[in-house]
Amino acid sequence: MTAEEDCVTVIMVTNIAICDDEEIFRTYFRNLLVKDSFARSQDIRVEEYDCGEALLAAWEDGTARPDIIFLDIRMPGLDGLEAARALRQRGEKCLIVFLSSLSEYARKGYEVRAFRYLLKEEADRELGKVMEECLRELGEEEWFSFAKGHQEYRIPIKKILFFESRKRIVLLHTAGESHSFYQKLDVLEAELGERGFLRCHRSYIVQERYVRRWKGNSLWLEDGTEVPVSRGFEKEVNRRLMLRKIE
Repeated sequence: MTAEEDCVTVIMVTNIAICDDEEIFRTYFRNLLVKDSFARSQDIRVEEYDCGEALLAAWEDGTARPDIIFLDIRMPGLDGLEAARALRQRGEKCLIVFLSSLSEYARKGYEVRAFRYLLKEEADRELGKVMEECLRELGEEEWFSFAKGHQEYRIPIKKILFFESRKRIVLLHTAGESHSFYQKLDVLEAELGERGFLRCHRSYIVQERYVRRWKGNSLWLEDGTEVPVSRGFEKEVNRRLMLRKIE
């Protein structure tokens, strides 16, 4: 390097938006984010909005392009669900983490592709886990590899909707294709459980992010596929999908 050359360092900054009508909570949550980012040496930029209308206005004029939105559900005027729906309709693909003191809205979050659901009273305890998962989602691509015959296949984990077991054969389903290979579903569950996959039936493992609706003993995925939930897995399915916790 000559004396005239500059030493350039590229710093990755994660843009975060907090949208909540309570100023006290916004300040509290911003402090939690700063503390978490300091602990993991992660550079963040945080913007605050006191209502859904303000968030949408900032998105429209280009001042808000967050990677992650922490979005309160219950707000006067445009609530969090309506704001999230409007953002999705406008093509915004950022990660949405719903904030609330109630878990009753969790099911509706799947309609707007919510990434996580964080109870306010658990924010100090669970934020680190949620941020870790968000940053992993925003980071490098992860691949699922398997062999069939003498050929090895690699599928981006993000694209996998669900796995289906048919005796000794496992079918891997994405939105556009399916692959079959020999494996036990128990082995896949152990390997993928920490990456957002959920066992809902002795013959099915789904990726949580693609669940759009669930009722009774069925889950509906983003592509319209209905997947059964068996009684033995029902309790764990409800727990995971209601709070979207990261264990």
